[in-house]
Amino acid sequence: MKIRATLASALLCLLLLPGLAQADDTKDALKAFKSGLRAERWQDRRDAYLTIADYDSGPIVKAILDAIGKETNPAVQLAALDVLGGFESSTAQTALVAEVRKARGPRRMHVLMTLARQKGDTAVPILLEIVQGKDGPAAAQAALALGRKEVEGAVPHLLVLLRHKDWQVRRAGAMALSAIAQPPPPKPKKGQKPPPKDFRWPTPHFLETPEVTQALITALGVAKGVDRQAVIETLRQIHNQDLGDNVLAWKAVAAGKPVDERTLRKRIHPPAAFGIPLYGQRIVLIYDNSLRSGDPHRFGTGDRLLEVCKVPGGPPLIPNRLVTVGQFGRAHLRRAIAKLKKGTRFELITFNATVQSVFGKFASPGGASNKLVDELFEGIAPDDGINTYGALTTALDMGGATAAKAWKRGPDEIVFITCNQPHSGEIKDADVIAAAIGLKGRQRMVRIHTIGIETHPYAMLGRIAKETGGVYRNYYE
Repeated sequence: MKIRATLASALLCLLLLPGLAQADDTKDALKAFKSGLRAERWQDRRDAYLTIADYDSGPIVKAILDAIGKETNPAVQLAALDVLGGFESSTAQTALVAEVRKARGPRRMHVLMTLARQKGDTAVPILLEIVQGKDGPAAAQAALALGRKEVEGAVPHLLVLLRHKDWQVRRAGAMALSAIAQPPPPKPKKGQKPPPKDFRWPTPHFLETPEVTQALITALGVAKGVDRQAVIETLRQIHNQDLGDNVLAWKAVAAGKPVDERTLRKRIHPPAAFGIPLYGQRIVLIYDNSLRSGDPHRFGTGDRLLEVCKVPGGPPLIPNRLVTVGQFGRAHLRRAIAKLKKGTRFELITFNATVQSVFGKFASPGGASNKLVDELFEGIAPDDGINTYGALTTALDMGGATAAKAWKRGPDEIVFITCNQPHSGEIKDADVIAAAIGLKGRQRMVRIHTIGIETHPYAMLGRIAKETGGVYRNYYE
């Protein structure tokens, strides 16, 4: 009996050894992770998250979330969210669902943004609960997560969001529907060719119903800001037609009737900056006045210059008046400001080493405001330095630095123009700026367009626009 007991004990130890070894490995990894977080360089702290990415488990989820709450560098925070978003184990997903139920404030937002990045349907039930809740910012992030996951059962709730009191939630609902209607093209496997530029998935049948289209048309009739643009984009994705905000034309589509030429002519083009339609109700325009803005532009005098001077729904800019980079940028901004609709409010920010707000508040377009902008642009002189982070942060915090104040009074659309690399201000690293502004803009549901003239931080501008649902224009070539 003693021999049998000894053999049984030995066998049990052999069976438990892998688990014990794994537990020891996780313990050592956590110890190394916490040690790495004490580093002064943000790059080293970011690397600490990357080294723990292979330890996909519930305890690691909690450790990462605890650490994000103490981290001040947004690039490190974004790396942490990417690591969490890659976790696929059942224990990790269960831990994230438990966290989103009990967490509040920034921690809850971090979890929701993680769930949007994460594969699988484990979190779908809790996301469906949150999207129907009274917490507007959380409902918006839950909607975006459901859209990325292409959850058919979310559609009725997303349609309800189109009638929400907050434009941010209305925009999130429309963006989620658009994501379900037309998800990104498949990534090519190794050795395969990428899909063609015009690749489109077939529109899901459950979005082609008259009920869905009618709900979107109703939303289009009342939406006024960037939520209106999101509704238009959703209609375009579902029906593969670009009819803009022409409600009559969309009603014909909903009724299964052809859209006649007379109806098409009633399309109203919104104001545009660099060809990007602006639907915002509180718009901030940011102009880079660093030394390079005084350099001659590279568009020449021929067809390329004529192409970049085109403006949707109106005559082009006058090419022979645009010689420098700054003149090109200012002409587009002037045109956009001149075409802003009644009821829209705007602010103009100029920056080099210092950041200056023209009005110090949101002003109404026309009259004295437009005259002040014209006088500023006539007398402005380029100067050294480029405080990119300061300019973008000033724009995002126009309504207040806290998330709650910005949600109520902040901008809904930002146009950022730059012709240089950031090298002044609190944060100079382009990757950190992209992370900071992308995270902040996405949480507040602000649409940020980025325009790069001459050489500029390409990846930074692209990431900010992608994270916030904006448009990135590259005028280097």
